[in-house]
Amino acid sequence: MTPRRMLRESDELLYWVEECMVQEMRIVPGWLVARLMVVLRHAHPGLPARLGRERRPTQVMEIIYDAQAALMEQACLSRGPADVIPLFAGARRRQLSEAAQVS
Repeated sequence: MTPRRMLRESDELLYWVEECMVQEMRIVPGWLVARLMVVLRHAHPGLPARLGRERRPTQVMEIIYDAQAALMEQACLSRGPADVIPLFAGARRRQLSEAAQVS
């Protein structure tokens, strides 16, 4: 999966962790942790170990924020510079040929 796709997934996971806090749940459900581990592995190799057995929503949110920071950096690095598209290619060629004739 691409870093941008992982960022979208982390946003959704963040929403569910926030819901855990609103519902005053003391631990994050297992189904959510399984999805979170996939995102953490893609973000940085050390993040799954950092999560470890931690299941408190506030602590899990902090780890998601760190994962998002790593994923944002990966997303920026994965996109290279765009190709330059000449808007007036014919005019540019004409200018170059005229300049070559004058010289």
